Amino acid sequence: MNNQIIPKVILHEHIEGSITPVMAHQLAQKNNIPFPKSLCYQPDQYDTNEYKNGRYSYDESKFEEFIKTYDVVSSFLKNPEDYYLITYDFLNRNAKQGLIYCELFISPFHICATQSHDGYVVWNQDRFQQTLKQMDKAIIDVRKQYDITVRYHVIGVRHLGAGVVYDTLRFIENNPHPFITGFNIAGNEKAGHFDDFKDAHELATELNLKKSYHAGEIDSAQSIIQAIKHGANRIGHGISAIEDKTLIRELIDKKITLEIALTSNRILVNELHGDIYRHPIRQLYDQGVRITLNTDDAGIFGTDIEKEYNIAQSIFAFSRLELLDITLCGIQAAFVENSVKNQLIKKVFACFTSADKQLLKRCINDKKYHLAIVERFLEYQILLDNLGFDV
Repeated sequence: MNNQIIPKVILHEHIEGSITPVMAHQLAQKNNIPFPKSLCYQPDQYDTNEYKNGRYSYDESKFEEFIKTYDVVSSFLKNPEDYYLITYDFLNRNAKQGLIYCELFISPFHICATQSHDGYVVWNQDRFQQTLKQMDKAIIDVRKQYDITVRYHVIGVRHLGAGVVYDTLRFIENNPHPFITGFNIAGNEKAGHFDDFKDAHELATELNLKKSYHAGEIDSAQSIIQAIKHGANRIGHGISAIEDKTLIRELIDKKITLEIALTSNRILVNELHGDIYRHPIRQLYDQGVRITLNTDDAGIFGTDIEKEYNIAQSIFAFSRLELLDITLCGIQAAFVENSVKNQLIKKVFACFTSADKQLLKRCINDKKYHLAIVERFLEYQILLDNLGFDV
């Protein structure tokens, strides 16, 4: 594989899930919180080359164990300045690996809400605004070294109920931020039906927030169909789409992109039985579906964007050109203004080597590729030519 770095995109990362064991230790120490010995493996119990920032210890076969770990790790966050630390750490770490665009998932409920025993929720506006201010500052500081663009994606937690999801958006309506460009329904996919969140779907549209809904990860292809019905422009995970040929055609026709997270799916999707080789990423791509590679909860899962691209290349035989295509699909699906998209696309095209361009020409005439992929390749060839990148 060509050694020149591939520009990378992340459309799916939960900010609290980005906390590595090293960062968790730092936060616990800073906030005088006891650090449970059982939370992490000892250095002699895992491959420190693979897990450079430590490794959490939990039973990967049990979803509830992951949630428990996530909650413990999140509990180390006590003030807005802590969000500066984790945002800077995640973005800096991945920008070194070629990350040029990122959408961070933020949950206002987790950042600034308190819930009484009778279910009444109080939202702390000042805390939310101060937290985003610190995250903004982290982005600015990372940009001093790396040319990276970042946007925020608001999470409505579905298992808290349709009322809380709607109230989350009402809270955002009263606390807008220029970087908040997307709305996501996340949490336990089996909790409630997308029809239950009708008011939230409508309010997101009113607020001009693009929609990316978690679906088809631990639930069936039907959940993806429902997400699309309610206006999802992208699908978080969505790997169960492989079950339904009609759905795959719809994804292609509507140019709906799947936010795939290989490491996360291996751990959390029971049908894969912990075996990455069972993942349908290659079949989905080969059938013409637009996909992106993502980290999901990078700190909890011990991954980063370079690792995800490497898995795609080494295990699923994605070529350098196909990985560039995945990055470009990510930019085209990004919830960001077109002027920024165009700048990012130019940045990726500037990384096309002469070998990439020659391969692009050959692949356009290669019968092995689905028509939807060939159409993308043709589009790239025209854009490369129009932008003055000689093909």
